[in-house]
Amino acid sequence: MKVGTGGQGVVAHAGVVLPRLLADRIGLTAGLRAVVARRGFTPLRDRGRLLTDAVAALVAGASCLSDVEALTRQVELFGPGGGASDTTVLRGLDEFAGHLGDDGLPDRRLARMLARVRAVVWEQIVAGNQGALPAVTVAGQPLTHPTTGDDPEASAPVTVIRVDATIIEAATMKPGVAGHYKGGIGYHPLTAWCTNTGDHLVVMQRPGNAGSFTAADHVQVLDAALAQIPAEHRGDMLVTIDGAGASHAVIEQLTRWNTAKKHGRRGRRVEYSIGWPVDERTRAAVEQLPEHAWTVRLTAAGRAEPAEQVADLTGLLRHGPEGDRLDGWPDDLRVIVSRTPRGASEQAALGEDAAWRYGAFATNTTTGQIQWLDARHRTQAHVEDKIKELKAMGAEKLPTADQGRNAAWLQLAALAVTSTAWLRHLALDGELKLAEPKTLRFRLLNIPAKIVHHARSTILKIPDGWAWAEDLVNAWDRLQALHPS
Repeated sequence: MKVGTGGQGVVAHAGVVLPRLLADRIGLTAGLRAVVARRGFTPLRDRGRLLTDAVAALVAGASCLSDVEALTRQVELFGPGGGASDTTVLRGLDEFAGHLGDDGLPDRRLARMLARVRAVVWEQIVAGNQGALPAVTVAGQPLTHPTTGDDPEASAPVTVIRVDATIIEAATMKPGVAGHYKGGIGYHPLTAWCTNTGDHLVVMQRPGNAGSFTAADHVQVLDAALAQIPAEHRGDMLVTIDGAGASHAVIEQLTRWNTAKKHGRRGRRVEYSIGWPVDERTRAAVEQLPEHAWTVRLTAAGRAEPAEQVADLTGLLRHGPEGDRLDGWPDDLRVIVSRTPRGASEQAALGEDAAWRYGAFATNTTTGQIQWLDARHRTQAHVEDKIKELKAMGAEKLPTADQGRNAAWLQLAALAVTSTAWLRHLALDGELKLAEPKTLRFRLLNIPAKIVHHARSTILKIPDGWAWAEDLVNAWDRLQALHPS
């Protein structure tokens, strides 16, 4: 075998046509074009095309500006108007950043456009899922609530919003970079996700020293995330946050969202499950628990885990010897605690129990077994997988020294994660529908292909010997069948 250059009509990363076509079909390309358009200015490179091509490149594994330039330079795939130099990409980032606030959140025009596109996609997802949004699984069972219709057996999925922060490392000090709690320097963005579909709803760009417990940031992100949920899916929601969300402002905001009590079935039911600190107040209540109050915990699959237990602390915190230690919190707030045995070699910190590790969470759900509520809270860990996807699609490092451009890049990375989630729902089957980005790239997105021109058509020829060639063809056909938005 000899290796050389000069292959004609051959393209790399042929599967990138899928996220590119998806962006066109759902209206994302046209929407971005309209948002960044400026009166009296017609760019040489269409900005909607430029931004969605950058998103497609991030889906395929690009990690910097030169990667985007190299991929889009393939005129056979991206057309003569698709390729863009790194300086053109920078200009596109500047224009996109003009529609982001100082905190990196989209302005009203951009947010409304993204919400319209999301509504179109969710309508297609619901249509392909027997008329319902995909349900989140808790302890092996779908998370649903009974509906108020004539059928007493009918139920509908609960829309689950998850909020979490992450650290993005930086190599040097630049605008927006600061020291963070892990000892390095970088950024500390706050994100919100919808687990039902895998959508990235919103990301707030924050410096590395931004507080994990900053209630105002959590409230702002929650409000922005709610605006991204299509109206017909806001009636029954669950919001989960780790211990950083255990503040009066956050819980009171979610309590205000929960209007079902005042308006019945016309109101919005909003439940929450938020990490609760195991502080002096909580430990004092745990010490008063009789042993028979503990009950076995459930695994993620719904099986009993006798070595771990859960208990309800609400009664002791409300009516214990020291009075109401939840005074000032909403009346429907409950606190549930769990304990896990320490390993034989695990050393407890000063003041902690030598035999058990404790965790706790707060919820306003008044019904259901506490084992199930505990299992529901632990599905918050799902957000860690989505944050890994975000970093795998361009957010591992932010590429420039400009704060606005980095905020725009982070938003494009978030769109790449969301586009991949939509691609899974609308075009893929079987293992590919559940595949991690690395697997999806190897099997589908990064395969080579040959361009053939025949009968006034351009045909992308996938090698017959590639095991997932038919999957790519089927995915293309399904996206083509979508009604253009």
